[in-house]
This record gives sequence, C-alpha cells and structure tokens, in this order.
Amino acid sequence: MEQNQMKKKEQLIFAWGDVFGGGAQALIGVLYLIFLTDVIGINPAIAATAILISKVWDAISDPLMGIISDNTRTKMGRRRPYILFGGLMVILAFALMWMPIGGWQSDAGKVIFAISTYLFYSTVSTVIAVPYSSLSAEITTHVKERNHVNVLRLVVSTLATAICTLVPSMILEIYKAGTIGIETFYMVVGIGFGLFFALPLVLIGLFTKERVVVPETKSVFEVKTFIKPLKVKAFRGLTYMYLCQSISMDILSAGIIYYALYVVKGSPTIFLGTFIGVQLLMFPIINKLVNKVDKKKIYYTGLPIAIIGFIMVGLYPSEWPVVGAYALTAVTAFGFAGAQLMSWIIFPDAVDAGELKLKERPTGSFSGIMTFIRKTASAIAIQIFGIMLFISGYVKPTTDDVLPTQPDGALLGIRLAMSLSFVVLMTIGFFVARKFVLTNKISEDVRYFLKLRETTKEEDFSENDLIRLKTLEKEIF
Repeated sequence: MEQNQMKKKEQLIFAWGDVFGGGAQALIGVLYLIFLTDVIGINPAIAATAILISKVWDAISDPLMGIISDNTRTKMGRRRPYILFGGLMVILAFALMWMPIGGWQSDAGKVIFAISTYLFYSTVSTVIAVPYSSLSAEITTHVKERNHVNVLRLVVSTLATAICTLVPSMILEIYKAGTIGIETFYMVVGIGFGLFFALPLVLIGLFTKERVVVPETKSVFEVKTFIKPLKVKAFRGLTYMYLCQSISMDILSAGIIYYALYVVKGSPTIFLGTFIGVQLLMFPIINKLVNKVDKKKIYYTGLPIAIIGFIMVGLYPSEWPVVGAYALTAVTAFGFAGAQLMSWIIFPDAVDAGELKLKERPTGSFSGIMTFIRKTASAIAIQIFGIMLFISGYVKPTTDDVLPTQPDGALLGIRLAMSLSFVVLMTIGFFVARKFVLTNKISEDVRYFLKLRETTKEEDFSENDLIRLKTLEKEIF
C-alpha cells in the first residue's frame, strides 16, 4: 500500500499557494473592467482592448515559461525558484496595476498606463502560474495523495475566490456610495491584496519539494516543443473542457456586478457570495467522489442544471424581487460546481497520458498551455463585455452621477453578454466532456504502463501487455 510522501504542513503550504491562482484571477475578472470604466474613466471598448493586448504577450510567454521551467536545473528544483521570485514581484505588479490615475487629464495616458501595468502583471503571473500548475503534477508521485492535494488546493482557490470577489465588490460598493475615497480603495485592493497573494508563494518557494525525477535531456526552444502536448488526444480534450469552463466563469464574474447594479438593482456581494458559498458546500461531496467516479462525469453531470439556472437569471424580470435572482444564481452554482473543479484534478492524468505517448514528461509545456487558456479566457470574457457595453449604449458614471440610469439597450446588452455566452459555452463543454477519453480505469492503465516502462523495455513486454498497450493507445492518442 502506498504511503503518503507529504506531511500535512507541506500539503497546506502548497494548497495555500492557489490563493493567487484563484484569488487574483477572480479579483481581476470581477473588478478590473469596471475599475477601468467607472473609476479611471476609460471607454469600455478601449478598456477591454487594453486588457486583450496583454494576452498577445501571454500567447508567447506562457508556453515559453513552460519550456524555461522544464529546462531549469537548480538545487531548489525546476519550479520553486520562479514561484519564489514571482511571489515577491506580485507585490509591485499589483501596486502599479490598481493605481488611481483617474485624475489624469489625458485619456491616451490612462490607456498607455493601463496597458503597460497589465503587461507587467501578466508577465509576473506567468512566472508564477506555469511553474505552480506544473508542480501540482510533481509535488507527489502517489495518485490518491495527488488527487487529495489538488482537491485541497482547489478548496483554497475557491475560498480565495470568495475573499477576492466579495471584499473588493464591497469596497467598490462603498466607494461608489461615497463612504470611502479612492486612496482607501487603492490601499485595500492595490497594496493589501498584493501582500495577501505574495506570502504563500514565498512559503512554497522555501518549504515544499519536487518529487518527480528530472530528465537529463532538456527541451529545445522550438514551436513544435511548445505545441507538443497538443499531440495528445486526452490533453486536447482537457483543454476544450477547461476553455469552456474558464470563459464561462469569467463571463459570469465580469458581468454579475453590472447585472446586479443596473439590471436587477441588487447587491453584487450577495450574488457573488451566493455563487461561491454553494461551490464551497459542494467540495466535500466532490472530494468523496473524485476517486470513485469518473472525473469527466463529475464535470458534466450538473451542467444541464447550471444552464437552465442561468437562462432564468438572464431572463429574470427587473421588477420582480431580487431574491429570486439570488436563488437562481445558487441553482447555477450547484450545477456548475463539478465543471469548476475538475479541469485541474484531471490535469495530472492528462500529463501521465502525454508521458506515455511522448516518452518524456514536459509538464511545464502542458502547464503553459493550460495557463495560457486560463488567461485568454479572462481576456475574451472582458472583451465580450466591453464591446457589448459600448455598442449597447452603456453610460459611464461621472463624479456627479455615480450610478446612472442605463438605457434599455445597455440593460439588454448586459443580459445577453452574460447569460447567452455562459449557456452556449457550457453546452459545448457538456458534449465535449461526455466524449472525453480519460476514465479512471484508463488512467490506471496509463500509470501501469509508465511504471512497467521504468523497469522493462517495450519490446520485452509480455504479449498480453503489448495487446493491452495497443488498445490503450487507440483510445487515448
């Protein structure tokens, strides 16, 4: 029977690190677009484009960071030096990103500053996120422990998401109400959250271990090296599932504040708290199921409920009591919980499948593609919202009109951009997940042959093992 390799302290430190992965992304997804439009005063379409521009750099930096970390050889390992360095740099990145430049006279200067600081943040985020997600497949070689640690980090990620959506949304509400000034807003969001994200990353760099054997050969910096993981059918399926889930979540996060403030006149904090609270209640159930039920089933089973729930959120009449919209949000969260959690739980299994096919384990390349998808999803979500707000006639608040009445076209644009996009994407995710090739049984077979190949050359496999391997390859490659 396999014994755990990690002590509880190390498990908690590693899991704590995902306050950045879940929290920072959630904070930006919920707050950054409305910060640029309503606090800084940038045109919504231009604000969304400013965010999107940084993703062009991400298209290069995420896969590149995967190769760099795969090829790194230090006493601290391949991943931890970057997590430690990035943890220190995120303090500066956040401090710059949320600077209150609304008083600047030049709109062009605001846009240039927003692009520059977001590019810097994106670079720091890449330095952290790609090695951290790679480490999730290398922190232990025991499957059940790996599943447990990754579920634990996703619990932390969801808790961080709760903190980093609820607190900033409350800060935004009281700022718009005139209770606090922009300086307090900046100290909490720009400085406070930067420190909040940095501490666990520094601890990971200092107090965790990497346990997968590092290959002697290094990857070559070529385009084919970057895209090599996409040769693996199982990993391609996972990226489709992750893309649908992450864009859907970011669209919901970006839109719910606008929806709450302008469409149903409710509290963004209650909407977000309801969604995240239901997700947290689902964790113990999913944690029990993850080693017993195929992970893809956990992903797709609740999606019809989420889709129906969010259609009703989008159609909910403005004149009805807002409590009904809160309840429908809870229904959506209940159905969405499995999809929200499963992508990174499946990730180590997909890396195992890649190792079987590629005869190497370039975890950083796999992680780079996943991280790129996550960041691109956020940019796409924000771009959709920014353009929809612009073309539908969204009225920007001014100092004299903190919360203006929006025209009917803008209210319809908010409903469509949020609900229709979510429903379409999660419908696609449902069908993709049903066809996903990695079941628990197939993943067990993959790990069996990886262990067998450590001691036996493939040409020396038994006849039964060769037949079994060929069948497996047809299913997952």
